[in-house]
Amino acid sequence: MKKTLKELKYSLYLSVHPFKGFWDIKYEKEGSLKTAIILLTMTILVTIAENVWTGYLFGGVSVHYNMLLTVSSLLFLYFAWCTANWCLTCLSDGKGTFKDIAIFTAYSMTPYIIIRLIMIVVSNTFILREEVFYNMLGGLSLTWVAFLLITGMLTTHHFTLTRTLVVLLFTLVGMIVIALLIVLVFAMLQEVLSFVSTVVDELLLRYS
Repeated sequence: MKKTLKELKYSLYLSVHPFKGFWDIKYEKEGSLKTAIILLTMTILVTIAENVWTGYLFGGVSVHYNMLLTVSSLLFLYFAWCTANWCLTCLSDGKGTFKDIAIFTAYSMTPYIIIRLIMIVVSNTFILREEVFYNMLGGLSLTWVAFLLITGMLTTHHFTLTRTLVVLLFTLVGMIVIALLIVLVFAMLQEVLSFVSTVVDELLLRYS
């Protein structure tokens, strides 16, 4: 427990000292997959909380909010990012393993967790004229996470900045390809199941 709390505390340090932080996570064992899973879980919970408890003036969710869709979407984005990044870095001689990618990606979500919690609070206290400050917080959370992801890739894989940005671009393309493949597989499975169901119905009608 103490080790996990120490690693969670270190995620805060990493958020403001990313180069040293990611280096220490990879080579000094300041982070772990267990803590990464905790941070990923916290990211999902904060996103759900944001959808449920954001003030009405700032786009609070309706009673028909689908929590399962949020969970599945975030898990897909996380694993698609890790998979696409791992595949591309293997081809480009990156030094990070899939585990390293999974860890630095989850640790990069720390600012998102903190700022989004703040946004939930201020959305229930701000008036509509203060929306610009609310939107600035949202933009800050995403920009900060993007910066940490780039820094994490650069440090973990020992890439140059240019190479990191190129791999980042192709990672995003890879995520789209993965999404399309999943849709294609599900469509094919649906067709197969439909065909099997039709055949079974025909056989039951023929021999009934």
